Amino acid sequence: MQNDTEKRIDYLEKEVRELRLELNQLKSATTGFEQPLPIKVKKTVEKVPMELQKAKVNPVNSTEKTRPKIQTVPPSKKQALPPKKQKSFEEIIVWSLPKIFMIILVLGVLWGLKLISDFGLLSTEVKLVLAYGLSIALFVIAYRMDKMKRDTSQVLTVVLYGGTFCIGILTTAAGAIIYEVLGLYFALLIAFVYIAYGVAICYVKKNEVLSIFVMFTSLLLPYLLEYMDFNGPWILLYVLIIFIAMQFILIKHVQKIALYITYGFSILAVIIIWLLNQEHHWFYLSSVIILNGLLLYVWWHQNKVRGEYIAFHEGLLFSLSGLTVAIVNFITNEPELALFFLTIIYIQFAYQAYRNKIKQLVDVIGTLSILTVFNMLLALDLSNTIDIVLFPFSAFLSIMLAIRIGATIMKITYSILMTITVFNHLLLSDVKPFWTIEHANYLFILVYLIVIFLYVQKQRAVKVNDNSKATISFSGDLLPIIITSFFFFYVNQFDYSYISNDYPYATFILIAVATFGSIFMPKRLTGRALKYVLIFAFTISTINLLPSHYVFGLEILLNIFARFIYICFIIWFMVDILMKGTLYETWIRKVKIDLDGLHTVCILAGMMLLYGLLNQLQFDQLLNPIFVIASKTILLFIVSSISLWISTTYHYKKVKVMGYALIVIAIFKLVFFDLSSLNLFIRAILFISIGGLGLFLSNKLLSKNGKVEEK
Repeated sequence: MQNDTEKRIDYLEKEVRELRLELNQLKSATTGFEQPLPIKVKKTVEKVPMELQKAKVNPVNSTEKTRPKIQTVPPSKKQALPPKKQKSFEEIIVWSLPKIFMIILVLGVLWGLKLISDFGLLSTEVKLVLAYGLSIALFVIAYRMDKMKRDTSQVLTVVLYGGTFCIGILTTAAGAIIYEVLGLYFALLIAFVYIAYGVAICYVKKNEVLSIFVMFTSLLLPYLLEYMDFNGPWILLYVLIIFIAMQFILIKHVQKIALYITYGFSILAVIIIWLLNQEHHWFYLSSVIILNGLLLYVWWHQNKVRGEYIAFHEGLLFSLSGLTVAIVNFITNEPELALFFLTIIYIQFAYQAYRNKIKQLVDVIGTLSILTVFNMLLALDLSNTIDIVLFPFSAFLSIMLAIRIGATIMKITYSILMTITVFNHLLLSDVKPFWTIEHANYLFILVYLIVIFLYVQKQRAVKVNDNSKATISFSGDLLPIIITSFFFFYVNQFDYSYISNDYPYATFILIAVATFGSIFMPKRLTGRALKYVLIFAFTISTINLLPSHYVFGLEILLNIFARFIYICFIIWFMVDILMKGTLYETWIRKVKIDLDGLHTVCILAGMMLLYGLLNQLQFDQLLNPIFVIASKTILLFIVSSISLWISTTYHYKKVKVMGYALIVIAIFKLVFFDLSSLNLFIRAILFISIGGLGLFLSNKLLSKNGKVEEK
């Protein structure tokens, strides 16, 4: 006895020395922070109506009373606590090993019992006694280690306590269901004893992992109850009781992650029991509603102090409650009343948050209430097409809420959900007929995407860096591309349905206009990649406009107009760069690009589009074939002359090579093809025109070269 007392005294003295050392370290860490703080002086002037009346009678006393009183307020001392020491990877591994080895031990015990059973070495009763003995032995070892009060043994003791619970529950289930040695009601009694032990040990040890483990293992008991042919409502009552019992622990020790996991396990247990019975659905709906109400209640108590990760917890609350709404729809085909009760619970919770002035939580639960009302409307089956509108709108509200509260995981989850919803609408819905919900929903989705983008830009300024190595921002760079792609998909559908039959000329024209506009729009609206995507789309459209199209009616005019728009855009693009206009100053000058090659490509593209326009006019019988042949030859000479002039003026080698190549092609065409195709009159006019034009441009080129040589 005396030795134990001396050991205890030595241990306490050691703890006192360690506490003094830590206190000295804190003082030394905070002295440098506290010294430069000045003493604040607070002036308070007492102004009382009665004193103002007395001032008229006794001005001396009143002056003394209203004189400013100098009060010295000591500065608020904010002790700079030493930063928490981050655990190294090695320490994390070391602290995780006991949990891993306990799982290995449990599996080893189970397989050992199975091996003994296969060889018939021991009777079933002896095996169960050994298993219960191991469970009790683990508890005794954990208890003795707990008495030693060592920090290094705390993790191991928690694992041993959990192992006691796990082996006991599994042994009881095996003895009752597999071996049929234990009576069912006796096994049920033992299981309840172990569950009570598990709840008690969770309350005492305050370990979140242990709480999750105990809750998960406790929910294995419903399978025993199902085996005993208990009614579904009795099993549900057990699930509710064990969940409620665990909530006292979760509130007491503020175990937030355990709350979400235990709720998920409980909901999963309800679904499994429903699938096994599928009767008395109102008991299951009531259980789900009670579980969700308890989730909200415990969450409220755990998050009264809003910490750094409150957005994460709000997002999980929203997702789990939304999952509850989905489960209500899964259990019954008539969920209107259950959804109504859930809506009342959410509204009450939102009102409580409003009274406490927690705006973000009001947004979360308010959105959840709206989504529940939407589900109620879907359940009422008011219209066959209402789900087409409500599903994208629900996803839109969820994304807006995620952006509002800053919940990253929630944003990702509901963005995926909205993507699936939108793709489903694109694949299954059409824009015909015009006055339909399916058609209107295309416009609704487009509005949703634009509102999301503008709201993101308003919430936080998207920093756009011209550096090519900068990271891609989804909201700043990819979202404008998604919005534009959806818009042109809708325009293409509308074009094929109401305007064109074979070629989407209206889409081509809008792509050209959008490409032109994106160049001048601010980067915060287009991002860094949209203009390049539109230029790629413009290139594809240009290639589609090169061959002749078999069209008739209104499409003939649209075809010609689209080609004309593209030709004008390419010419404007070249002229602006050559003259160093707005486009050059705002974009081209900042981009490292080969202007020589760019002009070469633009000249060829413009010439080919003009060739295509002439062929189309001939194909539509709007121009005489002889005039088209002559125009093509003149076009070759004009383009080659312009190319040579540009190359001489701006010193572009590739453009010069192309200009000479075009002259050779033009002369070859003129001599070997046009002479045999044209009559004498047209031939004379063509040669005079080409000769005069060539002499004029040659004179210009020679004059330019002469000036360059003089310089």
